[in-house]
Amino acid sequence: MGPHPLLSTAAVRAHFSLTQKELARFLGITKAQVNNVEKGRSSFSAAVERRLRLLTRWLPQNQAQPLPAPVVGEAPGLLDPGPLQDRLERCRHLARGARYELEELGRRIEAGRRRKQALEELGTILTPAPALPAALPPDPASDPERDAAWLERLRADTACAPNPPGAAEVALLRVRLATLEFEVGQLEQLL
Repeated sequence: MGPHPLLSTAAVRAHFSLTQKELARFLGITKAQVNNVEKGRSSFSAAVERRLRLLTRWLPQNQAQPLPAPVVGEAPGLLDPGPLQDRLERCRHLARGARYELEELGRRIEAGRRRKQALEELGTILTPAPALPAALPPDPASDPERDAAWLERLRADTACAPNPPGAAEVALLRVRLATLEFEVGQLEQLL
């Protein structure tokens, strides 16, 4: 018996630049079967092993092991500006969106703070004071029951409103914006 099927299939696929699906088609089996053998979950039948040997015998002797993964370094030649320009535009667009979202979060936080403060102030203004000596005559536009109902409805509406964003949400958005701005800077240098 030849080399282990895992080594053989990986070496064959690497040497002939085949996908698992393409090798499976040659061997007369499914891609899932090739995948299972390469992951060590199963093995090939004798007939499939013989079919695989038709290709393994053409491998150079030093290819008994799978080829090492290529080292990714700088690509040779000039950079194609097309994909870089596309990504730069996308990052700028995403950064504008993140800036807007950050501003919107700031507005929501401020609106929540102002609403809370206003509810306290309105509660003080509209809640009837205990019976005090009447220094001023009562305001004829004042309707304590109606004002109390309105204030209660305002409190209920405020309680149902979305909570203002938390510190973590704001921090994550700031990190996202900083990352996008960094990528924009790097892409601008490449272009």
